[in-house]
Amino acid sequence: MMDLSDLPPGTIAQVSSYLPSPSRALLAVALNHHDSSSAIVGNHQWDVLDFGEIEKDLAAKISDDHIRGVLCSIDAVNNLKRLRLTNCINITGV
Repeated sequence: MMDLSDLPPGTIAQVSSYLPSPSRALLAVALNHHDSSSAIVGNHQWDVLDFGEIEKDLAAKISDDHIRGVLCSIDAVNNLKRLRLTNCINITGV
């Protein structure tokens, strides 16, 4: 059986280009494969990451670990100017 991470990085990057920024970053974390994750996040402008762009039910399930993974995958220290945690009610900061 083929796994999503078995697809060529270019294909995954093309598909992810149709996703809102938070979904794109979460996909990169979920794939947990360096080439695929780099292809997904590499050419995207990460000035603002607003979780209000995804469904409220999904945002409500996001944990601190998810946010940590997203911030690491997009190299937030060097790329992100504004983080909006709209509807992320499970974030504790711990």
